[in-house]
Amino acid sequence: MAQQTFFFYDLETSGKDPRTHRIMQFAGQRTDMNLNPLGDPMNIVVRLDREIIPEPQAILITGITPQYTVEHGIPERDAIRRIMEEAFTSDTIATGFNNVRFDDEFMRFTAYRNFHDPYEWSWYEGRSRWDMLDVVRLVRALKPEGIGWPVDQDGKPINKLGPLAAANNLSLERAHDAMSDVFSLIDIARLIRDRRPKMFDFLLNHRLKNDVAEIVNPNSPKPFVYASGIYGADCCFTTVAYPVGFGQNKSVIAYDLRQDPSLYTSMTVDELRDLRFMKREDRIGRGLPPFPAKHLHGNKCPAVAPYGALTGDIAQRLGLDKAAIARHAAQISISNIGSKLIEIFSEERQFEKGDVDGELYSGFFSNDDKLKMPRVRNASPEVLKNFIPSFKDKRLTELFQRYKAHNAPEYLTEKERSDWNDYCTKRRKLEVEKYSLEMAILTELEGEDNEIIRSLKEWSSEAY
Repeated sequence: MAQQTFFFYDLETSGKDPRTHRIMQFAGQRTDMNLNPLGDPMNIVVRLDREIIPEPQAILITGITPQYTVEHGIPERDAIRRIMEEAFTSDTIATGFNNVRFDDEFMRFTAYRNFHDPYEWSWYEGRSRWDMLDVVRLVRALKPEGIGWPVDQDGKPINKLGPLAAANNLSLERAHDAMSDVFSLIDIARLIRDRRPKMFDFLLNHRLKNDVAEIVNPNSPKPFVYASGIYGADCCFTTVAYPVGFGQNKSVIAYDLRQDPSLYTSMTVDELRDLRFMKREDRIGRGLPPFPAKHLHGNKCPAVAPYGALTGDIAQRLGLDKAAIARHAAQISISNIGSKLIEIFSEERQFEKGDVDGELYSGFFSNDDKLKMPRVRNASPEVLKNFIPSFKDKRLTELFQRYKAHNAPEYLTEKERSDWNDYCTKRRKLEVEKYSLEMAILTELEGEDNEIIRSLKEWSSEAY
């Protein structure tokens, strides 16, 4: 096995949804396992395609306009090829800050649209992932001493990258610039490694699903400490959970032991299902308790620790009642709540059929189709002209037409060009309508003379 390395990375995107938005900047730095830089940093601007209308707020935050990407960026096809060849190489630990929920999703959808395997970059040939956000949360909850921890105006803990860097006198050249965020993230990783080396190593060595299973195992259930954003600031985003069973795709159903099981045992499966998806304001208005369980995905490097890590002093500081936790754990083992939750969490998730760009999770590709994908991504524009891939999966057939339009537009037939222009015009119109209210509000707040607002209006108004 080759020597492992970290690749710390961050993205700036045209919005929050990886199905409809795009990467506009990719930045990263490789380090050895001692967090020493290896080689030069990567900083890639990705050209935004003309059919994409960005979220106005996203562009206002990053300052990267669509016009800037057109002038300074490279096509998405070239960007993802370079990222796969240079960043996510064998034995790389792809590391970010909230990357599992955000950046990694954008990587998957970008790979999918450009005929790369959407998943292999994060697991094949010794590759893996790590998310420093939940590491920060758990370190703050269990071992906060010696590290500066920012709070908001109400004294509640916040764990954003910029405030963390500022609270510990670490450099942050420019917030919401991907390259600057990468350097700050490496600094924070070093800080935790230096101040809490045992915990850093423990969480690093328990980021993979088999290692997580040593702590979280429904076949041998016992309470464990679990950090997640869903648990809120009042307990420093950390609770004691209990593995009641397995859900869809071998996820673990983690029950929050702050919640009294007797509140739910009389509910039917349908009532519990409704409670799970009920809006918070509706639940509170009807006087209903919060839903007590969530998926824990062992392959998404959750930050977990044995229950023994929660001493009495730590529990008191976090507002966790150890006596109540023990009582609730005992109640679960003799109640029917576990079987009801297993039924709910084992249900197949239904994905809405929509634009093919967003249908990554509608199913896996056949091996036959996967063998054909490299032929597409490696084809020159001249080859794409008459290329007939004959995919079995209709998604890939439709994606190929879009790939050809982006990367070999001069070789589109008259009908292909007409269909593509119609699609782009309709998509841009829908997106402009979608963001019209947000754009109006931001224009009023920022003023007509704001350079970014002006650039967005120009981009949105130009005909395809």
